Amino acid sequence: MNRAASRLSRLLGLLPLALLLTGAVAMLAPFVWMFATSMQTPLTAYDLPPHWLPLPLRTQNYADALTGPVSLMTALFNSTVIAILVTVGQLITCPMAGYAFARLRFPGRGALLVTLLASLMVPVQVTVIPLFLLMRGLHLVDNPASLILPGLTGAFGVFLMRQFFLTLPAEILEAARVDGASPWTVYRRVALPLAKPSLAALAIITFLGTWNAYFLPSIFLNSVNHATMPLALVLMLGPYKTGNVAMIMAATTMAIVPAFAVFLFAQKWIVSSLTQSGVKG
Repeated sequence: MNRAASRLSRLLGLLPLALLLTGAVAMLAPFVWMFATSMQTPLTAYDLPPHWLPLPLRTQNYADALTGPVSLMTALFNSTVIAILVTVGQLITCPMAGYAFARLRFPGRGALLVTLLASLMVPVQVTVIPLFLLMRGLHLVDNPASLILPGLTGAFGVFLMRQFFLTLPAEILEAARVDGASPWTVYRRVALPLAKPSLAALAIITFLGTWNAYFLPSIFLNSVNHATMPLALVLMLGPYKTGNVAMIMAATTMAIVPAFAVFLFAQKWIVSSLTQSGVKG
């Protein structure tokens, strides 16, 4: 009985690992299929069941994606510039607003906070028409600035930073005030350095969200030269959606690499932002 109970206990202990492995395989399968398809010929790309290990490997699809009718390098440059500028803008504006909501007292703070939280519940499709009219009035349609300017700050980023600054012990900030520091100095010299994990989380969320955005670029950008990566991938399909699937999968693989690299680089700070309190030991 003891041996049977020990064996059952071991099996139960392996159950969570088996579930995690099953989930990992299910999540990785689409990416493996995407890469495998990118190495096939246009004819075999539609085969069912799919070829998980296509031989011989056809790397020509990647060269065709770079030199095709839609300039993938131009789209890569456009997406990189837009994503970096939007991310930098939010890293500047969102911590300042979040700190003000968390630690400063000013008239109308409660009403502004409620309005901020309410804006998180409004889908972008509701505000796209007035936003488009505003950008048209500024002559920014078919200009990357039409995506950069509205994205320089965001309600989610402000709320995220506010929640972090609320976790900072008041004694730390009060000690700086007693030493004669102004509110700006307290923010810049005390609060902001402690917010590095949350800033990293905000940066990766903003960068990936901007990099993968399709709806707003499809509204504001009309020319191929200004297309972002998601738009370029759709344009590769052609007007009747009959494009080379293998080449499109190769382009998609290249589009995922920068976002994946950014995530791998910043993941330790994301985990830290979820587990770390405001005080460093």
